[in-house]
Amino acid sequence: MITVGTNERFSTPLAAVSSVKVVGLGNAGLAVLARLAGEPGAPADLVAVHTDAKAVAASPAARKMQIGHGVAKGLGSGGDVARGRASASESLTDLRAECKGVEVVLLCAGLGGGTGSGAAPVVAEQAKKSGALVIAAVTLPFAAEGSRKRELAEESLARLGRHCLAVLCFENDRMVEVVRAEAPVAEALGAAAGVLSLAVRAVAQMVGLPAVMPVGLDELLQMFAGADARAHFGYGSASGPDRARLAVAQALRSPLLEEGKLLSEPGRVLVHLTGDDSLTLSELQSVLRRLSDHLGPATLMHFGVANDPAAGGNLGVTILGCTHSGVPSLVPEDEDDLELPAEPAAEADGPAEGDKPGDSGGKRGKGKGKKNEAGQTQEELPLDQAMRGRFKDLDPTMVDGEDLDIPAFIRMRIRLK
Repeated sequence: MITVGTNERFSTPLAAVSSVKVVGLGNAGLAVLARLAGEPGAPADLVAVHTDAKAVAASPAARKMQIGHGVAKGLGSGGDVARGRASASESLTDLRAECKGVEVVLLCAGLGGGTGSGAAPVVAEQAKKSGALVIAAVTLPFAAEGSRKRELAEESLARLGRHCLAVLCFENDRMVEVVRAEAPVAEALGAAAGVLSLAVRAVAQMVGLPAVMPVGLDELLQMFAGADARAHFGYGSASGPDRARLAVAQALRSPLLEEGKLLSEPGRVLVHLTGDDSLTLSELQSVLRRLSDHLGPATLMHFGVANDPAAGGNLGVTILGCTHSGVPSLVPEDEDDLELPAEPAAEADGPAEGDKPGDSGGKRGKGKGKKNEAGQTQEELPLDQAMRGRFKDLDPTMVDGEDLDIPAFIRMRIRLK
């Protein structure tokens, strides 16, 4: 609620989400956790997940999980997406247990590599099945890394979107624009991790801080639905009497917004403010006025404010926009989900009640049945019968004494397996 008046303060924050967990996956995800661990106001519940045992051990996250002990053997996935997926599949029980009882899971990863592309959809699926709402923040590979790596990343992104409430997808080529072209590689990659960590922290504040003006999960779902959604992001923070202007200016300087030019493209823009009890209505209006100059006439703005007692006089402004690339999903919608391993069912000593001896599980047909390794029964075609009713008014096609109207496998008495 907002108290009436041009310089009054906000009051009565609404209850926030009680549990938010940030899961960093693979090299890029662990780099984001390293940034978050040293930032004030960042989520405290950080979990490092990797196939590389050394990388997991070196992470500053409080909780660490090495996946794929039998598949990767602690050596990483070597860029193999199938190995990354198999490693996560090997650790389904541990992944689901890690997310049990958590309301919101924020998953951060870099797509295109083995662990990120292979394991991220599996981790998101298990977090969802544990009852959590899953939001992912991911990066796509540099264009110079080749079309094949981009294709792998797009496939993983499509799978990931099936299990997430929203996926914030960033282009690596855009994220490194925060550094000069002559910057060392480590600095450029660190800048990309820094942008992703800011996005993760901003989303965590949206859902985790007491809301004065609520905005968050529903709006993120509306904005970032679809595997082709691409995020535009900016964040600014300032203090002092001119903090509203300074914070907006800093957020607009983000290369992912191009000085605010990209805000005219999205159909929806989400703006979120964080501050302590000193945040006033006039400052809110100042932020809105400055941002409205950059919005298109058809752009819908979602606006929210959260109370952060630890802000210390700082005003934080988060801007999230979304455009769609038009790239279709590369993953079939009916792809099977992974399930926890089940106990093997005991085979019955005899036919089920109500079945006659010789019947195969009550199935229709007179032929004998074989059971495969999964315990399923497949009927065998009786070869002594040749149904020719549809040819009754026609003469058979005879060659060398053989009726060619009868299928070859029946004429040759070949049993199908």
